[in-house]
Amino acid sequence: MMWRVVGQVGIWLLTWVYYVAIICFIGAMLGVGSHLLFGFFFIEDPDYAFQAAFGFSNGIRYGGVWAGGFAIVLCVMRARREYLQRHGGNEES
Repeated sequence: MMWRVVGQVGIWLLTWVYYVAIICFIGAMLGVGSHLLFGFFFIEDPDYAFQAAFGFSNGIRYGGVWAGGFAIVLCVMRARREYLQRHGGNEES
């Protein structure tokens, strides 16, 4: 019984880390893309390597701000869906 609880906690912890990693990755890629795009349009002679690195840094930073909380929300949504599947989807409103 105790090992089952520990296993479930481990699964949810790994799920949370998985969601955090995905959100940070998306933030980094959006940061790289946006900084390269803005550099292309608004800087006369941009250093694209610097723009990409700066965008990656900003994307990880700002994605990381939102990642933890948003990952908790995604885990709660997933847990609710699994709960409803296990209990037949009967929900009183």
